[in-house]
Amino acid sequence: MNTLKFYILCTRNINALKRHFSYIPKEDVHVVINTQDTEFEQEARQYCEAENITFSATTSDGTASTGKNSFLDIFEASDNDLAVLVDGDDFLTRHGVWTYKQIASMESPPDVLSLEYQYGMVAETGYNRVNVSIDPSLVYNPFVGCKDRNNPADILAAGFRCFLKPFQWWEQGMAGKLIKEREDDGFSAELNADHTSWVNHCYKYINKWETHCRIVMFSKKAVKGFRFDPALVVGEDTLLYFLYKHEHMEGRLEMKYLFDRYPTYVYDMRIDGVVEESKDVGGKDRGWKEWLSTLVSSYDELESQGKLHTERLPELTVCADSEAPDANTDADITWPENYVPDIDYLVNYPGPRKVKF
Repeated sequence: MNTLKFYILCTRNINALKRHFSYIPKEDVHVVINTQDTEFEQEARQYCEAENITFSATTSDGTASTGKNSFLDIFEASDNDLAVLVDGDDFLTRHGVWTYKQIASMESPPDVLSLEYQYGMVAETGYNRVNVSIDPSLVYNPFVGCKDRNNPADILAAGFRCFLKPFQWWEQGMAGKLIKEREDDGFSAELNADHTSWVNHCYKYINKWETHCRIVMFSKKAVKGFRFDPALVVGEDTLLYFLYKHEHMEGRLEMKYLFDRYPTYVYDMRIDGVVEESKDVGGKDRGWKEWLSTLVSSYDELESQGKLHTERLPELTVCADSEAPDANTDADITWPENYVPDIDYLVNYPGPRKVKF
């Protein structure tokens, strides 16, 4: 039997940290505290100690990669066979916890598991006309009724498939028509060139409909010799995704997708993260241009080395009804009879038979 541990990487929000334990049993968790906020570190330490939760406090340089690499180091040194990594502001559903445990119980689980069709949440800023007529500011205010603006669960949310883009967006992006060029010092033209290159890389080498596919599960084999690149402010996880995909195509490890139709992992953006916070550092869009240029250069380097692949990864199969006439009796995961996924009402269950993109 493979042993599985859920690693919670936290940097700043005690409310988000506590939320995980509404879904994941404490004994299944290892909290990794990686922060430059000394007050948060002390608060997180005290919470874990009081609740008898296993934790490690690691040195932070402020980059996402360093925090994620500390997780890789801790997992590699552990007795656990498999790890699920959860960024601290995000959360798993109860169905997600069940699903990842089912994957761990497979005779030969994949070395790397990545999500397709991932569900995300943003602060809701749209209100009906009745409310707006009473107070026009409501149309831009996601904090109506919010008791604690530092608690993402208190902020009104809108859910969506966060990395999925419509085909028109892809067409315009690959043609360089999404970023408007201005008569300036050439900055907007350079930004457009980088963005166009980024869109083309994503379309060609991911799955032709998402800009990112999150890696959620790692085996011990997958972490040996692999680390997140600290030179990247944003995109370090996609770069590692490309490296793992190359390893899969070369036959050195097994990587699969999980089509996350009924959400297992939720990307919670109700409190701004690294992407938004770094966007305008140094002036409007300057931070965005800086990290995007570095990221595209990394992609270009992998492409020149023949390490980017257009082939599709295999999908982890799920049988939701073993009694159905078309049931896949050889599926990787089979839901128990009368199983209803607990997904916190994020999406409709049962959903339509086919998902339109």
